[in-house]
Amino acid sequence: MAKKDSQGNWLDDRGQAVPEKYIPAIDKKRDALVESIIKSVVKLSEKMATEKVKIVASIDKYLDELAKENKVKEKWKGNILLQNFDKSLCVERRIDDNIGFDERLQMVKTIVDKWVAGRLNGIDENLSKVITHAFNVDKQGRVNTAMLLKLLHLEIDDNEWKKAMKLLKESIIVKSTKQFINFKRKVVKDSGEAWENIVLNFNDISLNIEKEDKNA
Repeated sequence: MAKKDSQGNWLDDRGQAVPEKYIPAIDKKRDALVESIIKSVVKLSEKMATEKVKIVASIDKYLDELAKENKVKEKWKGNILLQNFDKSLCVERRIDDNIGFDERLQMVKTIVDKWVAGRLNGIDENLSKVITHAFNVDKQGRVNTAMLLKLLHLEIDDNEWKKAMKLLKESIIVKSTKQFINFKRKVVKDSGEAWENIVLNFNDISLNIEKEDKNA
């Protein structure tokens, strides 16, 4: 219901009181519709949150029991794929770390810049682009994390380069960790069996609603 004052007047977005008799019927219908929808959505959101807690707890319990059964101390930080017996259903847990770099990154750049400048015959043009892009920052001053991590996989046999990469590894910090859980089931299509995501994102759910023929 709309917010009202002690006299029963409706309060608008500026907090001004409007006598109910002056409010158009269409505005009342819209108000009731929106509040009804939001009420349902909030309940659905709360139910999904409750179910997510249960699901995460049940996965953690299973993994803990598995580790104990095999007498292994496992923290289960990696991605997990669980399937039912006939492999027609799948629960996939993915953990993504949001990483950044501490103040040592500046020292890494200094070493790398010196290393590049010290190449008498220059360096490969493609390698030069990779290094340049890795240390570029955007308008908000943020570094290109993905490009910096690519530097760690370059096979360069040079002591100064290895020193810089060692420092780069040590500068990595995990700012936050987010857990994603996906649910899949096998379905039979014209082309054969295929995995289908069980959609929980409200806007991604397809609606197969046929409009009634008013002339029928």
